[in-house]
Amino acid sequence: MNARHGLILFVAILLTVCQITVKGNTKNMETATETAAAKQSESAGKPQYTATAFLELVRKYQNEDGSVDYQSWKDSTEDMDRLDQQVELLAQVSPVNSPGQFSLPASVRSYWINTYNTLVIQAVLEYWPLESVQAVKISVSSRLVPGKGFFYDRKVVVGGQHTNLYKLEKEVLKSQKDPRLHFALNCASGSCPVLRSWEWTDEQLNTAAREFVNNPANVKVDDGTVFLSRIFKWYRKDFPKDTYTYLRQYADAGLDQQLQSASNNGYRTRYYEYDWGINADVDDAENKGTADE
Repeated sequence: MNARHGLILFVAILLTVCQITVKGNTKNMETATETAAAKQSESAGKPQYTATAFLELVRKYQNEDGSVDYQSWKDSTEDMDRLDQQVELLAQVSPVNSPGQFSLPASVRSYWINTYNTLVIQAVLEYWPLESVQAVKISVSSRLVPGKGFFYDRKVVVGGQHTNLYKLEKEVLKSQKDPRLHFALNCASGSCPVLRSWEWTDEQLNTAAREFVNNPANVKVDDGTVFLSRIFKWYRKDFPKDTYTYLRQYADAGLDQQLQSASNNGYRTRYYEYDWGINADVDDAENKGTADE
């Protein structure tokens, strides 16, 4: 092969490579366009998500101590209708079936926290007056298993998917992989984190964590023992293995020193009994329940 033929062959190969590259780039652009179109199509015809109605209702009916005036809420036909409309919105829209509405991870997180809290409040009001979420009996087995009626037997719809509060909580915690959600999800009970009318930014999640950890009803060090909310036992896999070190990042100076001493000296851990009483009335935090191993 002479030099001329070699040059021609080189140019032919170069042109072929360029064509393949152009086709590949065009294909990638087409794929990206199709993906964007698919997301837009998924959201087409669905209402725009907002938590405004729920947040406003919480601000209206929440007392200064964090408890909720369920009776007044139940007595207001207008506000019950607003809550029902919010629940219907959640039934139609979620980050799963309308991803185009949730462009940031923070907006997805906010949706799931406020959605869970909304559906819990709706369930309480549905059965109001109610002393405890464990008192809801729907199936025969729920008469034997406290809480099963409220969290498992009662069905809810989120983004077109039928589920229940138990499964919803598990899915949310699994998808977010953020222990701070345990300080945001509210189960309408005395030992739950306080219900909040927030959008759940990182700063707000940290605030909720600090307030929960520094409440002696949830974390207390006394006489060689660390007393913890039962949340840290039930969901221990969601928290770092070294629980004391995790808690210290949110603890005030005094509690921080106590937890450091607990870690250094091998204090034992005990867990408070959980107060399942409805959060319409809040008992003295430091005297709530007893503890066991």
